[in-house]
Amino acid sequence: MNTDTPDTPADKGLFPVGKPLPLSEYLREIWRRRDYLLQVPLNDLRSQNAHTLLGSVWLVLNPLLQVGVYFLVFGIIMPIDRGVDSYLVFLTIGVFTFFYSQRVISDGARSVVSSLGLIRTLRFPRATLPISNTVGQALSFGPVLAVMVVVVLAHGNLPTWRWLLIPALFALQTMFSLGGAFAAARFNHLYRDLENLLPFVFRLLFYVSGVLYSVDHYIDDALVRTLFLFNPMYCYVTAWRWVMVGNAASTGVMVASAAWAVVSLTVGFALFRSGESSYGGTG
Repeated sequence: MNTDTPDTPADKGLFPVGKPLPLSEYLREIWRRRDYLLQVPLNDLRSQNAHTLLGSVWLVLNPLLQVGVYFLVFGIIMPIDRGVDSYLVFLTIGVFTFFYSQRVISDGARSVVSSLGLIRTLRFPRATLPISNTVGQALSFGPVLAVMVVVVLAHGNLPTWRWLLIPALFALQTMFSLGGAFAAARFNHLYRDLENLLPFVFRLLFYVSGVLYSVDHYIDDALVRTLFLFNPMYCYVTAWRWVMVGNAASTGVMVASAAWAVVSLTVGFALFRSGESSYGGTG
């Protein structure tokens, strides 16, 4: 039964000035805007390539070109596929899943600073900004996942029971990426240099996360392999390869993938909320 009176802030959509909402009410306010969280990313996707010749085909063509470039350089010109069967499949899964998190976090970093006009005009849960960007990237990942499945099947890999874990793994990686987006949005609002530094951070992560090579093939020391669990991108790339084609993945990788998702989302959301009143210079 609804116990709110007609004069409560929840019914009128009002927020106490200068006082943060309780967490439960804050989450309810986000849920009330679920249509916005879906419609805005859908409209952005429709308009994103509306004025290009190929239109929405670029959603699939972009990741394919990325894989093509890396395969040409590292699979043909400078082959590093020793110890890896079906290098194109190995590379496709790694590139697609890595860049998914990179796009979520990079877009999230810009979500607050690019919406200052909206923030200064309206009162709403600021968390909807990085969430909306994440929903958009999750929708964009649909065609990418379809291409990944086609590449996997084309190389003779049949679906197994592990494919049933795809939704759960995607959810975990999205939770981790959203947490990173929250934190990046918070710190990019404080220090605009972060937006310029992120591409270099992800470039470093790209080369130390086993996207282009098999970590197990090059590293024999068990302790060093354990240290890779502190790299979330390595964990998700490795987990996706295990789910899709059965590549080796330790129990530690699976546990770390779940742990990174929970820790990142919890800490990232807390960091983002802690600075909510300062966004837009209105606090």
